[in-house]
Amino acid sequence: MDLKPVADELYGLPPKDFTAARNAAAKQAEDKDLAKAIQELRKPTVGAWAVNKLVRDAPEGLEEALGLSTAQLTMRELGRKRKELMEALVYRTLELTGPLADDAVTQVRSTLTAAMADPESAEQVRAGHLTKALEYSGFGFALPTPEPAQAGEDALARKRRERQERKRAEARQALDEAEQALGEAQADQLAAQRAFDRAAERLEDAKRVTSAAEKARKAAERKLNDLS
Repeated sequence: MDLKPVADELYGLPPKDFTAARNAAAKQAEDKDLAKAIQELRKPTVGAWAVNKLVRDAPEGLEEALGLSTAQLTMRELGRKRKELMEALVYRTLELTGPLADDAVTQVRSTLTAAMADPESAEQVRAGHLTKALEYSGFGFALPTPEPAQAGEDALARKRRERQERKRAEARQALDEAEQALGEAQADQLAAQRAFDRAAERLEDAKRVTSAAEKARKAAERKLNDLS
């Protein structure tokens, strides 16, 4: 028995089943060091488990999303691809896991954002052994380096050009942040809509059961009256 296949199996389980399965696997290990390593595996948060489950499903677009951490794209292209892939992957995650609390959805988005921006985070996601959400404070790109002075450009003109370049870069970054916030809001709306739809279905089911019970009560009441 090796640690990797054990971890592969454990981190594919829902968090509520993790601890018992981990303890059972540790007891079955014949090697003491392996048993200790298994016992030290940490239970994943719901958000981390959801991403682990997504990785195991390997939906279309996941590898492309993880590849964005090293892709040579403009800020606009990067922002567009992130938004496009993020929404598809979050939607697929919810299909795989069922309803998730808002904080768990936030963890999924945070982890995918980090994986799309940072190669090390992308590798952690690929491994499918996450125990907690990943975070990344940057956006996976650097502000443009000022170009060398152009022929015939004086110092004042160069400063104006560099100031304009910084403003454009800041505006693009603000757009990326706004698109990310919009994506999070849309994912929350989707989760809320799904929860509302399920609640509406349960309400209709309850109404049907209540109606049937009321009919049965009236029938029993009439029968009782006939026998009186």
